[in-house]
Amino acid sequence: MAQKIEVQLLDLNTKDILIDDLGQRDVNRRRAQFNKIMRTFDPNLIQPISVALIDGKYYCFDGQMTMKVLKARNAGRDLCVKCRVYNGMTKMDAANMFINQRGTTSRVTLTDKIRVLGNYGDQKSIDFQRITEKNGLEISWTGNKAKNAVIAVSTLWNEFNSINDNDLYASYIRIIKQSWNGDPSGAQAQILKGLGLFVRTYKGQYKEDICIAKLQKKLPNDIIRDAQADRTSGARKYAVQVFLAYNHGQRDENRLPNLL
Repeated sequence: MAQKIEVQLLDLNTKDILIDDLGQRDVNRRRAQFNKIMRTFDPNLIQPISVALIDGKYYCFDGQMTMKVLKARNAGRDLCVKCRVYNGMTKMDAANMFINQRGTTSRVTLTDKIRVLGNYGDQKSIDFQRITEKNGLEISWTGNKAKNAVIAVSTLWNEFNSINDNDLYASYIRIIKQSWNGDPSGAQAQILKGLGLFVRTYKGQYKEDICIAKLQKKLPNDIIRDAQADRTSGARKYAVQVFLAYNHGQRDENRLPNLL
């Protein structure tokens, strides 16, 4: 944060507190948590809402669920709530406070962190989303399973950082997309990890079109099943299955050496 942040404890009306959708989770999707808090409500456990005062407006960055519960208990009407108001923050500052918060009733997931940072200009998060989508897959921020959607977002993010090469990551995404035509089974965590290790190990050696053609002949669930016979742990046993599929039927001059 570039400038000094001043904090005040103030009473604010909920009608004056804004929710920035780019920097928050969708509280309406957390129905089970809402119902539990309503059932076990204890006014002594209510913490102040964390609010950033930016350009004369109050933005909530921690406590959206608390506001929803308090309004529900007030017959849906707005009311005054205790707020911890931070003055001197930018929206990016507030986003960083949101993703680094501790002791919340609902943990901020890595998926939420990536989405929020990308919305506010973090270049690595932007590249991750842009390259994934440009090459045919979508990141399922809500966890909904669908064709071309990746729900194992944390695993995909870890592979993006491990590959650490935008062109190689683009190839990795195209292989996932084109090998199984966007079937969600091709974006399971085990497949993502195994293929990630394969492309890192054979960078500059494997041919993308050959890899796609070979993997089109083997279902993702068969890769996972066959990998279970391998007594090694981690991504290697899945990478080995990709390696074996790649080399199957290849002439000697086109076969990859076993470097796994």
